[in-house]
Amino acid sequence: MRETLSKTRPAADWILTGASRLATLAPGVCEGATSTLGIVEAGALAAAGGRIIWVGRESELDGAVDRSSVAKDAWLDAGGRAVLPGFVDAHTHFVFAGGRANEFQLRHAGVSYEEIARQGGGILNTVRATRGASAHKLTVLARARLHSFAAHGTTTVEGKTGYGLDLATEARCLDVMDELAREPGLPRVIPTFLGAHTIPPELRDSPSGRDTYVDRVTNEMLPAFAGRARFCDVFCERTAFTVDEARRILVRARALGYALKLHANQLGPTGGATLAAELGAVSADHLDFATDDELRRLAAAGVTATLLPGCSFSLATAYPAARRFYDAGLRVALATDFNPGTSYCENMQMMLALAVSAMGMTLEQALHAATLGGAHALGLAQEVGSLAPGKQCDLIVLSGRDERELAYHFGVNLVAQTIIGAQPART
Repeated sequence: MRETLSKTRPAADWILTGASRLATLAPGVCEGATSTLGIVEAGALAAAGGRIIWVGRESELDGAVDRSSVAKDAWLDAGGRAVLPGFVDAHTHFVFAGGRANEFQLRHAGVSYEEIARQGGGILNTVRATRGASAHKLTVLARARLHSFAAHGTTTVEGKTGYGLDLATEARCLDVMDELAREPGLPRVIPTFLGAHTIPPELRDSPSGRDTYVDRVTNEMLPAFAGRARFCDVFCERTAFTVDEARRILVRARALGYALKLHANQLGPTGGATLAAELGAVSADHLDFATDDELRRLAAAGVTATLLPGCSFSLATAYPAARRFYDAGLRVALATDFNPGTSYCENMQMMLALAVSAMGMTLEQALHAATLGGAHALGLAQEVGSLAPGKQCDLIVLSGRDERELAYHFGVNLVAQTIIGAQPART
């Protein structure tokens, strides 16, 4: 009888028990799960081969899963603490050298971001440092940042190029991401090509410099990196690329097989959001100055709106009101925009706190945006972002019993343990 029973149950090679509250982000996964977060009281989870095979109440575990082959070190006792999906950070720039602390101080002394850029600072400062860094140095720096992402609960990280602005350095940054994506214990890395971040310094004084660089991105870099980067992104702003330039680059990228992203309407009403809707981008990011009409267009086109409150915090600018995005029917993601100039923070818990306190999100909305929303912004909603059978076993164990400590208890790391693919993360 026991042998027959074991054959009818899926075999697990990893088990989590002892969760006070298991926030699945998948309300239909367990009968009786509560709220839009799909909370399972006294929950448990089983995985095999790095993927979830069962989620439910711990009292039902033995009847649902064959755990006879689970090794002792593959059994995680949450110890009466809350468990939720790992954060999906869908907008970062984590491969770079150098720092810009001096610019942060200048901005808060009254010098604008745009003025710093006009004086050759901003992105160009990071470009100079990154071009001068070896692949080994960039790898060491980026690996340490991924450790920090994981320590704060992030299990999937999108990473953009854009601090090279030439073929060799952009390739070096993609090489770094590729190497780190294959290292065990680190967050999953999703590469994005952002060669169109700004005009490189060597072309700025040339009358034809803009056209020359757009040609290079379109005709040289995009073909060279096709298949190496999942997304192509463009910084569509007054200090960077126009709507027409962005359209040209993104249309070419789409023809080469890239999915599309767009930095849009961060610093002003540039029309980038309308372009993202026109091209059916996977996500449009920032959107601080998007109009109501643009938000409705994005929603109709199925574009995920990625909000980046770390930039508003760092730049001391007004936060976009989350209600406008939800009222327009948009799917919303939260991300750190980790970068050395305008959001030097790899902690998604900080973004949750800002989203709730400064943008008007409920905690449930913010947690959706930081997990499933981020997964949608990367086209990975079938793989990550919630705790449901078939998905990657990426989760975090908090230090307390209740996920509602997030945003409320701010300024500290509330993640006790991060699991990526049913393995402990390297933190």
